[in-house]
Amino acid sequence: MADLNKILAGESDNHIMPFLWLRDQSEEILRTEIEKIYDCGIRAVCLESRPHPDFGGTGWWHDFDIVLDEAKKRGMKIWILDDAHFPTGQANGLIAAKYPERARKYAMMQYADCAGPIACASLDVNLMMTKQFTWMDFGKPVNKPLIDKQELISVTAARLIEGDVIDSKIIDLTDKVKDGWLLWDVPEGVWRICVSFTTYDFGSNNEYINYVDHDSVAALIEAVYQPHYDRYADEFGKTIAGFFSDEPGFYNVAGYQPGNAVGRKKMPLPWGDELESLMEQENPDWRRQFLYLWIDGSDQVVTLENRYRYMDLVSQMYSKNFSCQLGEWCSAHQVEYIGHVIEDFDEHSRLGMGTGHYFRAMKGQHMAGIDDIGGQIIPGNPYGMRHGVTSDSQGQFYHFALAKMGASAAAIDPAKQGRLMCEAYGAYGWNFGVKSMKWLTDFLLFQGVNHLVPHAFSMADYPDMDCPPHFYARGNNPQYPYFAELMKYANRMCALLNGGKNVPQVALIYPGEHDWMNECMKLQAPAQQLLQSQIDFEIVPLDVFDDREYYGVQMAGSMLTINERTMKAIVVPETSYIEEKEAAILKEAQNAGIPVLFVNSIPEEVIGSSTGDLDGVHTVSLFNLADYIHGLGIYDLEVEGEAEDLLTYHYSKEQEIYGFFNTDLAKTVDVEAVIPVPGDITGYDAMNNCLYPVPHVDGRVRIKLKPYESKILLIGDLGEIIKKNKPIVLNECAAEELNFTVQDISKDWKVSKTAAIQYPDFPEAEQMETLVPISVIAPEFSGVIRYEKNVLLPGISKCIFKSQYIYETAEVFVNGISAGKKLTPSYVWDISDLCREGDNTIVVEAANTPVRDARKVFSPFGPEREVMEPAGMFGRIELLTKLK
Repeated sequence: MADLNKILAGESDNHIMPFLWLRDQSEEILRTEIEKIYDCGIRAVCLESRPHPDFGGTGWWHDFDIVLDEAKKRGMKIWILDDAHFPTGQANGLIAAKYPERARKYAMMQYADCAGPIACASLDVNLMMTKQFTWMDFGKPVNKPLIDKQELISVTAARLIEGDVIDSKIIDLTDKVKDGWLLWDVPEGVWRICVSFTTYDFGSNNEYINYVDHDSVAALIEAVYQPHYDRYADEFGKTIAGFFSDEPGFYNVAGYQPGNAVGRKKMPLPWGDELESLMEQENPDWRRQFLYLWIDGSDQVVTLENRYRYMDLVSQMYSKNFSCQLGEWCSAHQVEYIGHVIEDFDEHSRLGMGTGHYFRAMKGQHMAGIDDIGGQIIPGNPYGMRHGVTSDSQGQFYHFALAKMGASAAAIDPAKQGRLMCEAYGAYGWNFGVKSMKWLTDFLLFQGVNHLVPHAFSMADYPDMDCPPHFYARGNNPQYPYFAELMKYANRMCALLNGGKNVPQVALIYPGEHDWMNECMKLQAPAQQLLQSQIDFEIVPLDVFDDREYYGVQMAGSMLTINERTMKAIVVPETSYIEEKEAAILKEAQNAGIPVLFVNSIPEEVIGSSTGDLDGVHTVSLFNLADYIHGLGIYDLEVEGEAEDLLTYHYSKEQEIYGFFNTDLAKTVDVEAVIPVPGDITGYDAMNNCLYPVPHVDGRVRIKLKPYESKILLIGDLGEIIKKNKPIVLNECAAEELNFTVQDISKDWKVSKTAAIQYPDFPEAEQMETLVPISVIAPEFSGVIRYEKNVLLPGISKCIFKSQYIYETAEVFVNGISAGKKLTPSYVWDISDLCREGDNTIVVEAANTPVRDARKVFSPFGPEREVMEPAGMFGRIELLTKLK
């Protein structure tokens, strides 16, 4: 119970490390910004250099020294984003400057079709290893690679059957290449002649590191990691906590277009010498079969075997040479390595911006990592398409799979100690205020996030249009005081939900290997069914079964155990193909009495084996999945009532912890939950950092949550904690049950407003008979709106202040004393202890987002094109009183 004691005493460890964008700011501005971060209860920063003009140079070290000085004075930690600019990989320009031979290398295939017979046909192989330019390339800059070098892998030929499908009887013609020319007697029929080769051309960002090459990645260490250690070695493991990789990936194709599946998109492929050696070990005939990485063969099994083998090896090389090399360096230097990759667009198991396999990409990190930026998770909108700058994606992945994937990586890998970091809030725009941030925070917390990297604190002149919101904005964000309260809340919650373990019931097989072979069911489909039915699960990669001792894997007694998490069923997302290793694992699970459930159908083919290995498994339709599992008696928490929008989370440490969050923005969730763990039940209010009693009978608890509301229940005897922190009755809850006298105070308020930078100075107030949104009167205003009213009260025992609408955060003062801040609806304050008999002055200060004000300043992107909520307080305003 030590953690809970520390939290209640206001002494919890830090779990928040926001991005602080260093640039050419003055020392005074830099020190002030760190002070403002500290005032939010935050005890760490993650330094991002992207706006800085001199990363790794004199200017950078000057600014870093200032940050270090402030951090040491304040007991704060420093994380370092590990390159000059995201995505991690340019090694601060060292590849081009010093190691061109370590530049990105690719494998590529180009072909020529012909109809035979042709006696003594010839093909210029050297030409086939160069780019083909067309009329569409005229006028475009020519980006030359650091090294203009190609090496032939093979020249092969196969009959073209139809479309782009070739006969799987492939002829190796490599030995017929002389002096760069192929000479071959083409037989009768239509033939495709394929030239496979390695190159430093064709792919994107050749001057970046090659993620699958050990020495190339070492250049990143030399360019960024080592210089920081050389200068600040004494602070490593003390003030300096570690390094953060931001969005590394293969990037074998330019940009952020999705669909980078091997064989299904014609593209250059990541390549390296070690990868080539492994290809030779795995399949001595790989050169002849190499064309299958771009072309479908008539023998589908052979085609898929080759694609599976390549993706298996290239993702292993990424893990070993990039993630693990950086993690091992950090461990050896007493710091930690964290970060995230691009999980978006289902690319977490693909090439391009992906890393081939999410869990392998996380392998070297000391925490698992994800990010949610730019309107990916949208409060109240889980199903709509996200139409981004680069491409479109479905909201379902972000709402039902993203956080669970990261949480699973944190849970199953002992090295991560159950820690999941999420970069959050960034690039949503100025319209994204603290109300929405609070919703998003709870949504992430109750799926396993317990470390936050808020994006971002910017010291640029306001308004900085680079990926807002910015939380302080040089004093111009009116919601900064409310953001500070959110961060204190988030840190308490992260501390509570850290150091223990989640309690999953089901293992959901990670379908990365399925995706290497075919278009298959995505994670989010079964994940949604389980989450909306309050069945927790772990997303399980097959790799855990290769190292059972490390991951603590056991299959016995009808249960699968991974790193002390016990699951009672295995769910396999729908796929036409699985590999024989997976089939063997599922067969073993069946033999151990663990139900194996294929969603919708059994695979058509087991690559390398036969479908007979799947005898006895069950198929369950997607939309019946949760009911079927529940019918097997596999569940933890039982919920009675309409609960599709209720997100639940069971976390186990010194006490059992249950979290509940209403994800709907309009409807109240009102259900009865049956807690399966015996013991007394106490509520924890993390916003106010207090305990409260919870009525319950035999583990049955009423869970009533209005929109934006969440609840934490602690199960068990809290002993000394209860004595030190006597539970209090939450007056807002009591307000609904007691018989109050209702007084309408909606009319006749004195109203004034001021910009955040001028607060708390207000101009003279104006009397407003009927309150309307300030945005109706002043549509470009962002700031603090002050409402004041005198109210005559008799002697009362209870007094509740309620406002129908406030946009969007507010603080209430009674007779000059604060009754507290509200970040989200419902806008209800218990002001009983602040009221007196006779005249009382009530003041409400409402703060909106900066979006309306920021629109007035020119931006190259133009104003934000979003529906804006109103500003201020309006609607029915009431006092609910009870006489003494």
